[in-house]
Amino acid sequence: MDIQNSDSKYRTAAAIVDQVLKQASVVVVPGMSVAAICSYADELVEASCRAVFRKEETIERGVALPTTVSVNRIIQNYSPGPEDDYVLREGDVAKVEVSAHIDGCMASAAHTSVATNAPGTAITDRRADVISAAYHASEVAARMIRPGQSARNVVKALSLVAAGFNCAVAADTFTCQIDRFVISGKNTFANRFDPDAPVADFTFESGETYTVDCTLSSGSGISRQSGYESTVYQRDVSRQHSLKLRTSRALFSEISRRFSVFPFLMRAAIGDSSALKAGITECVRTRLLAPFAVTMDKEPGDTFVAQFKSTVRCHYTGPVRLTRALPLPNVQSSVVIPTESEIGQILALDCEQATLPELPRLKLQIQTPVPVEAGSTESGAAAAAAMDMS
Repeated sequence: MDIQNSDSKYRTAAAIVDQVLKQASVVVVPGMSVAAICSYADELVEASCRAVFRKEETIERGVALPTTVSVNRIIQNYSPGPEDDYVLREGDVAKVEVSAHIDGCMASAAHTSVATNAPGTAITDRRADVISAAYHASEVAARMIRPGQSARNVVKALSLVAAGFNCAVAADTFTCQIDRFVISGKNTFANRFDPDAPVADFTFESGETYTVDCTLSSGSGISRQSGYESTVYQRDVSRQHSLKLRTSRALFSEISRRFSVFPFLMRAAIGDSSALKAGITECVRTRLLAPFAVTMDKEPGDTFVAQFKSTVRCHYTGPVRLTRALPLPNVQSSVVIPTESEIGQILALDCEQATLPELPRLKLQIQTPVPVEAGSTESGAAAAAAMDMS
């Protein structure tokens, strides 16, 4: 693939992510099913990807990472099916993450919204602090993706932003170098400083592209298993193993036929087949499949996690943001970043916004989900209890 064609596909993927993320964030309202939002966004991504580069009929395209809507203190990877669904309640903090790819050229973005029937009323509690902190962390990190800047300094800057708002960078969140059909390249690094782990020590170079995932918590930021089953999986194409069970072989054959290197929803692979579901355990044990754990902050109570994610290219002139940032929800934190501070000076740096193509209108409109009564189903009530569990 030539460079110009590759650049066009990255920009088109970014335009699709921008459009879908905006549409998905609009339906983050009380009474809305999280499963419905995820399904809605994924359908929009698939339909939008089919509508572009139509002359290249054989290229792979669609969802690069299934849409997730992680609520309150859940950190990441929550894309529930009907059995684990959650109905949004007034005041919930919802992090919507959307990804798309065209011929392996991907873009990804995330935005944090507050489900409320009173959007004109400003939020001033700890939700305001963590949302503001994550937003400013994202803006800082994006401006630091420039030639000669180091990953070590990005981690340091994110820690400074978090500390200023009395928040913490969430564990197991990363800035990932991406490439064609690669969602986590060699220059991927953890955003949270860990004194017991080696610190990323490299500098960014012109031509590299990164997904910058800034996820912050009003609590400790230390993650633990949430109790929800993983629904997002990824095939390890570098591994080979002879599976013993017939159900495992059938499952892996189905996954290999339908999905390539990008993560996928297991429910899309197995449907209603209990036989295929029985093969998951062996495929995971042999590491042919890797589950994406649904994690949450270990601190119970009024702990909230916020996320802002963008796709940024390191250009020789400085950072170029491929995905656009959406407006902040109506939050008012008491914390102000001084313009003369180290973080204030980074925020004053330029960050160019890439010009994105205009997308064609979809011939088949995707139905927008509508709210249901909160807690109207057993699964919704069970998920609500799980969100609050200590």
